[in-house]
Amino acid sequence: MAMVMSILEGDLPPDKAAKLEANFEDGKKNLDAGIVETFFIKNASKCKIITLWENREALNAMKSKGTPKGVLMFKYAGVEPIALVYDVVSSAAKGK
Repeated sequence: MAMVMSILEGDLPPDKAAKLEANFEDGKKNLDAGIVETFFIKNASKCKIITLWENREALNAMKSKGTPKGVLMFKYAGVEPIALVYDVVSSAAKGK
């Protein structure tokens, strides 16, 4: 089973971006099963939460429990995110 990457993104003014970052910091203390790694990134007003999942089944299992935590993080900051999912076809990491 191949890993998948989910990406949530939205345009946020600085005050809402700060709220989203705080939501992410709080949420990363209790990650869903199947998460390999997750990132909060931003560039000017564009904010993203990028999550690498063990496989699509893990992502689907999380989604079956209701609205995903990442989506709620954006909504609590006042923004409806765009959600994308990609299959990880190939990867590389230094030292591995």
